[in-house]
Amino acid sequence: MFRLSETAQVPISHFDTASIEPDHRFDAWQENIGVFFDLAMPDGGKQSTNVHAKIDVCNLGDAVFGVTRSQAQRFTRNTRRVIQDDMDHILVQLFLKGSGVTKDNEHIVAGDMLIIDLDQPHDMTNSDFENLTLVLPRDKRPEISDRLSALHGRRLSSENPLISFIGSGLLNLWQSIPGMTISQADSAMQGTLDLMQGCLLRKGLFPDEYDLPTSVALTRIIYRYIENNLSENITPALLAQTFRMSRSQIYRIFAPHGGVATYLWDRRLQRSLHLLSQPRFSHKNIGTIAFECGFNSESHFSRAFRAKFNAAPSQVRAEALDAYIRNRDTSPSSPSYAAGLPHWVRQL
Repeated sequence: MFRLSETAQVPISHFDTASIEPDHRFDAWQENIGVFFDLAMPDGGKQSTNVHAKIDVCNLGDAVFGVTRSQAQRFTRNTRRVIQDDMDHILVQLFLKGSGVTKDNEHIVAGDMLIIDLDQPHDMTNSDFENLTLVLPRDKRPEISDRLSALHGRRLSSENPLISFIGSGLLNLWQSIPGMTISQADSAMQGTLDLMQGCLLRKGLFPDEYDLPTSVALTRIIYRYIENNLSENITPALLAQTFRMSRSQIYRIFAPHGGVATYLWDRRLQRSLHLLSQPRFSHKNIGTIAFECGFNSESHFSRAFRAKFNAAPSQVRAEALDAYIRNRDTSPSSPSYAAGLPHWVRQL
C-alpha cells in the first residue's frame, strides 16, 4: 500500500500582484513577503501602491522553497521585529537576477548566495531582483542550520567554483520539483543539503579539521543535548566527557559560533526570548524563565537580555501579549491576500 507522500505531488503556490487591483498591490505584497521582512523604498521615499511582484513557492514539509521577483525594495528586520515574531529560521538565497547591498556593505550580485538568520537583525537594499530562497527551520535541520547562522549576512561569491556548484544544485532542484512526489522531493532536498554542507566545509568557511561525518551526525546530537539541558552547568569538559571526545574536537565543533560559552549564551537568551514572546508561557514569571534558561539570578539575566535585544524582558512580554490580543480581535472580514508562502512558513 502506497503512502500519500509516495504518490502526491509537491504543493506549489503562485502569487502575482498583477492579479490584484493596483491600489492594493503593495498591501498584498507586504502581507506575503512581510512574513520575513519589513519593507521600504530604497531611497526612503513614499512607497508606491502599484508594486509588481511575484512569488512561486513549494511546501516540502520541513522546508519551504521558492522564487521571488520584485521591484527595488529595502528589506529589514530590526531587533524589535526579531523579538516580536520569534522566527527561528535560516534563509539560503541564490540571486538569479539583480543585486543588493547589506548594511555591512556586502555587495551581492547575480550568482552569489546570501545566508540570512532570522534570529539576527538584517538590513538590505535590492535592485529589481529575482532570487531563489530556501527556508530552513533551525529545529528541524539543526545539522546545517546552526552552522549556516555563522555566515549570516555574508556574501558567498559565485566566483568560487564551489559556491557556483551549490547554486546550480539549488536551481536544478527547483526546476525538478514540479515533476516530483513529496517523497522524492524530500530525498532530493536532503541530498542538496548534504551537498551544500560538504562544499562549505571544504571551502574553508568552517574549520578544516572538522570532518563531515562528525558534523552531520555527532554534532546534531550535541546540539540537541545542549537544548535539552540549558539550565545545567555545561562546559567543554562536560561535553568531552559525555560524548567521549577530546576538548580540541569540542572546540572545533563550536568554533563557527565563537566557542562553547558563546553558543550557550546565545541559545539561553534565544530560549528566554521564545518563552517570553509566547502568550502560552505567560504563567511563568521572569525569574522562573531565567533559571530555566540557565541564569543564576534574575538581575543578571535582565542585564544580559537587554544587552542582546535592546529591550527589557518585561517589555518583550508586554508587547507580545498586546500583539496577541490585537491579532485575536482583528476583524475576520478584513481582506486577505496571503498565498502559500506565509501560511507554510508559519507551519514549519
